[in-house]
Amino acid sequence: MNSRGNASSFIAFTLIMGLIVGYFSVVSDNLPNLSDGVTVFKFITSYLAVMINSLPVWFILAMFVGYKFADDTRKAVLLGAIYTLIAITFYFLIGYFYEKVPVTISFKEQIIAYATWYGASAVGGILGGLVGFYVKKTPYTLLSLLLGLFLQLVVNGTGSWKDMIGISQNVTFCLMILSIITYLLNVKSKPQIVDLSGE
Repeated sequence: MNSRGNASSFIAFTLIMGLIVGYFSVVSDNLPNLSDGVTVFKFITSYLAVMINSLPVWFILAMFVGYKFADDTRKAVLLGAIYTLIAITFYFLIGYFYEKVPVTISFKEQIIAYATWYGASAVGGILGGLVGFYVKKTPYTLLSLLLGLFLQLVVNGTGSWKDMIGISQNVTFCLMILSIITYLLNVKSKPQIVDLSGE
């Protein structure tokens, strides 16, 4: 694929996934009370929202950008940051129209909050883009994602195992951890091909 086609693919991915992530992240902030009765649709929507709004998934999507669209570290940093900043912008825009409760904090506090969120998103996007790019060099870069998944389970705490959405999210993270470990062990067990031609 040429550079123009790659750029078009990145823009399309960023806008579509940014919109999806922004929307479901807002939904995650406004989950219905599942104790009143759970339909299949309500459960699936809530599960998707909670998963998509989790830090590991935001990081994984930034990783995908670095893996798919970057051919050097500079582009990995730039594209990863652009993607996450677009996603967080969609989150704020959709949240502005979605929220029924008006914002009560001062303008100064809003600026500080936006700066914090945008700064954290940019850092996360940069790191995710770099990890995704270096996965192409060595799969052991996935160890950073593995650590992040373990930390997320710790942050979720034991209380997250007391409701069906929390259990579903934690089980998903455990399956992701198991998949990464299995993949890395499989890579390690494969014999290395040594070039004896002397070239």
